[in-house]
Amino acid sequence: MARVGRAAVMNWRRRHADFPAPAGGTEMHPQFDRAAVVAWLLAHDKIGVPVGMPSASLVVVGAGRRTSRFRLDGPHLVLADNAEGEDQLSGWSTDADADALAELAAEHFGASVGRLTAPGTGPLAVLGEVRVIERFRSGSGGLRVTLAWPAGLRGTAEGTAGGVVRHGVPYASSAQGCACRRYDCGGLVPESWCEDHGDAAGPAMAWHPSGGIRCVELARGASESVPSA
Repeated sequence: MARVGRAAVMNWRRRHADFPAPAGGTEMHPQFDRAAVVAWLLAHDKIGVPVGMPSASLVVVGAGRRTSRFRLDGPHLVLADNAEGEDQLSGWSTDADADALAELAAEHFGASVGRLTAPGTGPLAVLGEVRVIERFRSGSGGLRVTLAWPAGLRGTAEGTAGGVVRHGVPYASSAQGCACRRYDCGGLVPESWCEDHGDAAGPAMAWHPSGGIRCVELARGASESVPSA
């Protein structure tokens, strides 16, 4: 990243008390946390803010369904492996966009991601609880913002308008002939007039986002439980 050899790194470690401590490896071949090293290099003007890198397109929905669009340059998206974890997205932003993101996330009902398009992953959406967890100012003046949200709220963005379908699995067995839209995981999106799942019935359901971790787990379990011919 800094276009230097081991000797320069050894010198930095010796001369700068704030150089990140090794995160693994051995004494002869230490390994360092990439994010910590990038932050140190930027703070000490050893590298500049990345330019010409891919960008992420982010649509955030706040209170009153107010929609705002943002761009994050040099995005880094980390997705949790289970529904109990947390997803994180970071990228270079303008001050105005960072302020707007923080304002949306701080609203009473929080914010949701209507659609996120980032390199290396399909479009995804988040049902809510998106928040800004870090604003890092580099030595060269760039601003890097990090967002986080519960992984259990993440789903697959559907259609050109984006957004994620929120559907539920009924706790009690129900008729299969209703008009509600059904999914492979056993979940459905209730129609208001459905006798089993509509507004009047008020069924008890375990809700989850379409295409998310929970949805995939349920669908996989359902397919494994079907006996082979």
